[in-house]
Amino acid sequence: MQSKTENMQSTGINHTPDDSYLDLLEEVDFNPVFIMGDHRSGTTLLYKTLVATECFNYVSAYNVIQYDQLLPNKVNQTQNQARQELEELMQSLGISDRIIDNVEATPDLPEEYGFILKNSGYESYLNPDNLPVFTQLCRKIQFVSVSDRPLLLKNPWCFPHFMYVKSVFPEAKFIFIHRHPIDVINSKLKATRSILATRNPYLVLLSEQYAQIFKNPMQRFVYRLLYSTYFDLGLRHVTKSAVQSTTYFLQNIDSLPKTDYVSVKYEDLCNEPEETILKILGFLGLKQRSTLAYNTLIKPRPVKLLPEVQGKYEQIRQKLQPYFAYHSYDT
Repeated sequence: MQSKTENMQSTGINHTPDDSYLDLLEEVDFNPVFIMGDHRSGTTLLYKTLVATECFNYVSAYNVIQYDQLLPNKVNQTQNQARQELEELMQSLGISDRIIDNVEATPDLPEEYGFILKNSGYESYLNPDNLPVFTQLCRKIQFVSVSDRPLLLKNPWCFPHFMYVKSVFPEAKFIFIHRHPIDVINSKLKATRSILATRNPYLVLLSEQYAQIFKNPMQRFVYRLLYSTYFDLGLRHVTKSAVQSTTYFLQNIDSLPKTDYVSVKYEDLCNEPEETILKILGFLGLKQRSTLAYNTLIKPRPVKLLPEVQGKYEQIRQKLQPYFAYHSYDT
């Protein structure tokens, strides 16, 4: 299986296998539904569970890793072969889960479209510069998937930019997921430190930026320092990000028509998964196409706070008080 770099070398620096097939996308339309939530707030769990209802098209790990040749694979009916080759590659690399959260890693795992944006040389969040790339990727996914299903998308980088997303896709629907912010901060610190401490082979396949970090010791050192316990740098950085994103949410959520979004809590998704998923599908006017064993799909894990998070719990809570109050996390 060729990497994106190898494809560029073999086909010309600005040419990819998909280029000859882009005219097939001209008439492709898509109906976007965005999952909006911070990193480590439960977006992956929600994405996986909604995809399991078989109501949606979605961005898979295969779509991210093989992005530049999705169209010829579809047209030439080699999708299954390409997917099988990717699965064999992952097995040969010893990839069984994402490591950071024990989520099983397969070519079909729902993933973030932000990887595609970043791998294409743009910011990970949707903005005017990468809007054409994003629109094309949506059309690609819709073209290679089931034509009559809405396109379910998730990318935590867009959570603090959802009003821009709404401005360019006015018909879009939003599913907001929220989790206790202390748990989000704690989980984000653990996950970031994990992927910086040891090379994560699954993430290497998804992210060219991450792969590059492990080729540059100085860059990796800087990132590790930024998220370290040294002078609480990691906690300060992650807490600041949480304050910014939650403040953005509180300042802008009332600008969205209530008919265009639904909000759920990660805690409710874990404790009442079926009710939560049916609530979302009802909001979208959909009915699940498959019967789900929710007790096997969703298995809550106990949260163990890092010492620095536990020690600064009250200070963090005060900084995020408006968000705590909005979601009744104080009760």
